[in-house]
Amino acid sequence: WDSVQPFVTGKYADKGAFILCKTSNPGSNDLLALSLRHQPQSQPTLFEKIANLSQAWSTKAATESPSTSTHPRLGLVVGATDPQALSKARQAAGPNVWILAPGVGAQGGDLDAACFAGLNEHGSGMLIPVSRGISRAADPALEAKRLKEGINEARKNVLAAQSTRSEAGQDGGGIARYQKEFLEFSLSEGVLKFGSFVLKSGRTSPYFFNAGLFSSGGALHKLGKAYAAAIMASDQL
Repeated sequence: WDSVQPFVTGKYADKGAFILCKTSNPGSNDLLALSLRHQPQSQPTLFEKIANLSQAWSTKAATESPSTSTHPRLGLVVGATDPQALSKARQAAGPNVWILAPGVGAQGGDLDAACFAGLNEHGSGMLIPVSRGISRAADPALEAKRLKEGINEARKNVLAAQSTRSEAGQDGGGIARYQKEFLEFSLSEGVLKFGSFVLKSGRTSPYFFNAGLFSSGGALHKLGKAYAAAIMASDQL
């Protein structure tokens, strides 16, 4: 707390700051994905603990130095190339913390997967910076417009999914953790895509699921774990 306190209290009480939570490089798992002992189940790794603290410290800052803003003063930097980590950070931080998610574009992050994992139920709460993907494009203006439209489409899909859950009488917790992780993994592998797809039946579908892309040993291992979790959670056993 003492390391971030000067940036969000006193004369900076009306300002905000972002905490580095989970970087996009695979090597970040060496430290940031370490499991923490004696922690609640909702914060099993170091980066999830950091995400949880962002909300707690924002509340502490607001108590210490009140301001006219009710938004959390601390946000998180979480790489968009790891949708599963992005989703866990969102769950640990709560819906109101803003997440800066670099990695879409030149670093290979999937825009739809990142938005599905990191947006809150209002379709907001994320900042998606793209620099090289725009500046190095043949037509930067056209690429910027394409990205804007892609983000808005992803937001629309998140809101549509939230509406579907509400109509079914479910809140944001109506989907089990293993189900959410499976959906995020499917997005990251390119198995699940959102958009407009004409199926063999001639029907137009807002999504397409190509299970044939579960083609590696690691992917099949995660697929098997998802099936096992579904069987264990079934009330038909």
